[in-house]
Amino acid sequence: MAILPSLCQTRDISVPGHGLEHDVIPIHNIPKNVHGLVPDANNETMSTAHGSKNQTNPTPLSTPHISDIDSTVLLQIFIPITVALLLLFLVAIFIVKRSKACNRKSKRNDKVIRNSEDVQLLDRMNFVNKNPTYFFSERGEKDSKKIPINNIPYDKVTLQDIVGEGAFGQVYRGQNFAENDAGEYVAIKILKDGVSNEVKEDFEREVDIMSAFDHENILKLIGIIQRGPTETPYMVFEYMVHGDLADLLRRNDPAMRSSDRDITLEKTDLIDISTQIANGMTYLTSKHFVHRDLATRNCLVGEGFVVKISDFGMARDVYTCDYYRIGGSRMLPVRWMSPESMKYGRFTTESDIWAFGVVLWEIFSYGRQPYYGHSNEEVVRFLDEGIMLQRPDECPSTIYHIMLGCWKKNPKERIPYQKIHKHLVDFSKEILRNVHHHRPILNSESDP
Repeated sequence: MAILPSLCQTRDISVPGHGLEHDVIPIHNIPKNVHGLVPDANNETMSTAHGSKNQTNPTPLSTPHISDIDSTVLLQIFIPITVALLLLFLVAIFIVKRSKACNRKSKRNDKVIRNSEDVQLLDRMNFVNKNPTYFFSERGEKDSKKIPINNIPYDKVTLQDIVGEGAFGQVYRGQNFAENDAGEYVAIKILKDGVSNEVKEDFEREVDIMSAFDHENILKLIGIIQRGPTETPYMVFEYMVHGDLADLLRRNDPAMRSSDRDITLEKTDLIDISTQIANGMTYLTSKHFVHRDLATRNCLVGEGFVVKISDFGMARDVYTCDYYRIGGSRMLPVRWMSPESMKYGRFTTESDIWAFGVVLWEIFSYGRQPYYGHSNEEVVRFLDEGIMLQRPDECPSTIYHIMLGCWKKNPKERIPYQKIHKHLVDFSKEILRNVHHHRPILNSESDP
């Protein structure tokens, strides 16, 4: 058998007992570059018997070529697998990051408002009437008449001390000497310098609307002070010595009441205060006006606990926690708003009735914040799910029944102001009769 010089044979080397076989490769024929793979002469076993030479089994000469082939095959398999795994890893990272971004976006949207239907609220609120206090209903705007506004000379009014301050203006206590030399105490509302044109327009619109009111339970606009043709005028109101009702109620909270309090509100006073507010709202309804922000912070208390509905425009600055700010300067009193006002931006007499129910709750909880302990976003969800405020401690069941009547989901089913006022007047008379006969009933009524 011929020996190929390429040394590509792979058969095992054998050492038979008699002579050198043809399949054995002589050492002198092994290429130099593979000598290192063959045992040295010292490691060989040479047999002289029978003229034969023996050597240990050398490594087959084709082994290096097999290793190269295996390495190439491994690389061809490993590289695609590695690339595939790397691509899968990058795709997984992309999916995780996209998912986190979507979650963050969802949380931001959820922070604005939780119910998808109510997202429209933020847009709709920017298109409702911009007057900070009241606005005409359709019929009221047609029936309204311009009433002359009293102009008070600048030198007839003196400013004394600040009784209220917000981001856009200040309210001073002062004296008006235009009517008599003794001077009557008044409240003067002044805009700060540098306010926007939008704030100035709101201010001037408030002058026009407030001048149309003439009722014992609506704050009276005495007149304005013109400073110049291009400057915003001052508004002059009657002065209410006890300030806003929310603050007065909190000072009289039994849990917080101090021994040095200036006045004390009894439960009969709470009923009387509620009756006065209902009377003022009945008047506004007859004039086809909608308040939009009825709350105890917007009711002022004067001598003899006379209560008058108002809005100095300061409440949104002083009671910022009661409002929900939406882009720009618009702030919503969500805790006093009806579901239809919340969802559709609709403000009507019926939505004011809903707010009056919340005002009753404020009065008989001594000025606590409605839904206190919950965020404005949670309040929006409560309204959507029909979760109402619970009866305050020691609140008469008659009063709570009126609250529930104000909170009917269907606006047309809510108690009208005329009936609310009558219920409160009748209940007040009943209380007085029982007090006269020494049989108080305020705490003895059963729960509804």
